[in-house]
Parts: sequence; C-alpha cells; structure tokens
Amino acid sequence: MGEQHIRVVVADDHAFTRYGLRVLLESDSGITVVAEARDGREAVEQTVEHRPDVVVMDVRMPHGGGLRATREIRRASPATKVLVHSEYEADPNVMAAMRAGASGFLVKEGDVAQIIRAVRDVAAGAWVFNLSDTARMRPWFDELRAARRDTAFPELTPREREILDIVARPHQTTAGAAAFLGISTKRVENALTDIKAKLGAADRAELIAKARAAGLGTGP
Repeated sequence: MGEQHIRVVVADDHAFTRYGLRVLLESDSGITVVAEARDGREAVEQTVEHRPDVVVMDVRMPHGGGLRATREIRRASPATKVLVHSEYEADPNVMAAMRAGASGFLVKEGDVAQIIRAVRDVAAGAWVFNLSDTARMRPWFDELRAARRDTAFPELTPREREILDIVARPHQTTAGAAAFLGISTKRVENALTDIKAKLGAADRAELIAKARAAGLGTGP
C-alpha cells in the first residue's frame, strides 16, 4: 500500500506566510495544499468545502481567529486535524486551541523538515508540539496533554471513549476492562468493534496505538 497523500489547508492572515508554508509543504511530494485562508471564517469555509486531512492554523487572525475556527472545524469536519502555530511558545491562544481540539502546536519559523514531519504526524493521528525548554514548560505540556486527551476522537460517544481509555491502559485485557467498567466482556468486545470501524483501525493493536497517541490509556 502506498504512503498516504495528505491534503492541507493553510490559514494565516499574512500572504507571505501562507506562500512560504505552501512552498515548504509542497516540497514534499506527498503533501498538497488544496486551499488557503486569510482569517478564521475562511479557514472554516475552506475546510468544509475541501475536507482536508490537516489545517495549518495561525491562532491570531481576524474574524474569530484560530481558536474559534478550530472549534468550528472540529465540529463540522471531525476527520480534519488542526495544527496550530504561533510566534510565541506561551501564547494563551495556543492552549485554548488545544482545548478546542487542535492536534498539535508549532512555533513559527520552524525548519522545513520539522513542519513537514509535524503535518505527517498529525495526519496519522499523533499529537505534536515543539517547545524549546521542556523542563520550564512541563506544567504547560501536562495541560496540553490533558486537553488533547479530553477532546480526542469526537466521533466516539462518551461511553466509547471511556471504554477505549480503559482498554488502552498498559497490560489491560478485555476481561479486565469489563470488570473495571462493571459490564460484560461481550459488551466491551462489541464496543471495540464499533470503535475500530469509526476510527479506521484494522485491529486491536492499531486501535490502541491510536488511543495512546491521543493521550488515552494513561491511567493505572
């Protein structure tokens, strides 16, 4: 099977930045920028029209900005991932965007390889961020991780997310998850079948990998 071809919308209120991102991303033959947006409203409109795999989103733009756009995109096109970027690591809008459902964060001016890798990772379901001082930013990272976990997989029902969270824990078995949840093993198995179909996972191992990449399965 060939490598996934990734369709991207670039949203930024500066034309030069949009052009630069397009050139950088399309230097990878597996990525195509299908549309550009100048503000938050256009970002939502272009996403609804093109249904891209990833939106690379500036968090500070007119007409609602990246925060509102992220929230609306996650509601209108759940399969689309949002990768936000900002000039500042501690931009409070970034944290808010992560809580709204963004899958990653990059500081602007990153190198080509980093940007392309981030888009590929987010498209594959991973959570991505770059911070220059990991120790100093650890509390912020922990909050980001919690925000990512709490907004993962909007296509699942709350109960399905709960079951997936339990099943994805280290060394967890289906029977153990059933006992923890107080339901039958058959009910867990049926739920996992539905969850795999919704998330496009081929088997249990792929499903658990997706769950852990989204921050689930971190309990005891």
